[in-house]
Amino acid sequence: MQIKKRKRQHLFFIVFIIVVALLIVIGCARKFTRETSITKMSEGEKAISVAKESNASVNAPADLKVALDKLTAAKKALEKEDYETATRMAEQASVDADYARVKAISDKAKKTTEEKRETVNTLRHEVERMPK
Repeated sequence: MQIKKRKRQHLFFIVFIIVVALLIVIGCARKFTRETSITKMSEGEKAISVAKESNASVNAPADLKVALDKLTAAKKALEKEDYETATRMAEQASVDADYARVKAISDKAKKTTEEKRETVNTLRHEVERMPK
């Protein structure tokens, strides 16, 4: 009698663990839908637009092109109803666009700094040439 009761308890415990594990897996699973993909693609398009406004097409054209290519791939995946790929590519496009924007701002700041440095050096040379 006691053995049957223990077996039932073990069986109940094992079933309980399996059910909890399945609930965790289901809860953590990311659901990819058309709406999710479209939302992520609009975020990617906005990030690319902001990058273009930051002159990324001039100061970081290769990085901006990578973002545009990934957004194009996301659109193709959406057409094929591959929502997981579409969402992931759109997210990557957004990140790449943000990188291009930051790189463009950084490159512009470097150029400005270099121009200021050249101006200071020119002024320094002119001051040194002045008669004392």
